[in-house]
Amino acid sequence: MTQHWCLDPGRWDSGTGIVKLYRINKLTGPGGAVVKKKDVLAASDRDAVQRAADSEDCPVCDVLKDGQTVGSVT
Repeated sequence: MTQHWCLDPGRWDSGTGIVKLYRINKLTGPGGAVVKKKDVLAASDRDAVQRAADSEDCPVCDVLKDGQTVGSVT
């Protein structure tokens, strides 16, 4: 598992300062082809999916950690 230190205290994981690397794949539609990839740092799976949902660039996206899907936005 890849871990990074986060300099933004608002993104810290329960005070530990450790965040994980996630990939957000923008899709053509549910189950569709990947149009764009973006790497983000997040404190948890929930935080990563929320960041994807909050993005204007993500009407339909999959969120992956270590190559495994942890959530989707549709």
